[in-house]
Amino acid sequence: MAAGNARARRVRSVQIDNGALHAAVAALRMATGLAAGEAALASLSALIAMPKAIWSPDVAWPLFDPRADAFMRRQGWPEEIIAGLWRDHVALRMPLNIRCRFEHTPFAISLTDDHRRRRAPYSGEQKRVAAMMLALGFHAVLVVPVHLPRGRVAMLGWAGPQTLVEVEALLAVAGPALLAAGHYFSALAASEAGADGPREEERTPLTPREWDCLRLLAQGFREAEIAQQNGIAPTTVRYHLDNVAAKFGAKTRAHAAAIAAGLGLVGEV
Repeated sequence: MAAGNARARRVRSVQIDNGALHAAVAALRMATGLAAGEAALASLSALIAMPKAIWSPDVAWPLFDPRADAFMRRQGWPEEIIAGLWRDHVALRMPLNIRCRFEHTPFAISLTDDHRRRRAPYSGEQKRVAAMMLALGFHAVLVVPVHLPRGRVAMLGWAGPQTLVEVEALLAVAGPALLAAGHYFSALAASEAGADGPREEERTPLTPREWDCLRLLAQGFREAEIAQQNGIAPTTVRYHLDNVAAKFGAKTRAHAAAIAAGLGLVGEV
């Protein structure tokens, strides 16, 4: 009870200029180019005191994403962190990306060991990336999941020096505005990239998790490896791949991967 009261006091203590917050979100909504949109994001970063933004147009994509990579470079992220995220599909397995698939409102992720009480621990390359972010003085990440049509999920977030409790307190005040910002920026980025219509893969009725499993299967990963990379059980992988096969009208999982490759949805099998 005492901990709950302390947390409530912390929530009430958060101060933010609501007028400036809504003005920054409005500027993002009205932005006509990516440069103007990122300038509005910079204003939001200053208001919430979380200096480094991160963004992904598709958290289920396990390979190198040039748009996300370019965004992080413009944000001034160190090369070793950017490279670490793309190495061995680390970005796909980071807790913030995994939670985006299941959360529909903004949430906070800790970069310290306290995080382990809530979700699976960081390990391997993930732990190294988290350690590099901690070395920059960042202790938590504020994450805005952006659920888009046909099961795709984008993500906008900020890293800052606050503790997990402090970021959660911030979300209690600014969460709705930041959720709107995530949707506005994702729409702007899609427009800038010329994504006027849905990609072919978005026309298929696969869930983000089914896409995760299918893409990795097409790259030659075995069920146990797919399970490890996604933090799920091998039986769950089989369940998702069976669903994929049924949705593609395939006879086997390998047949489903071949169909997806033939449609240009994944690399050659």
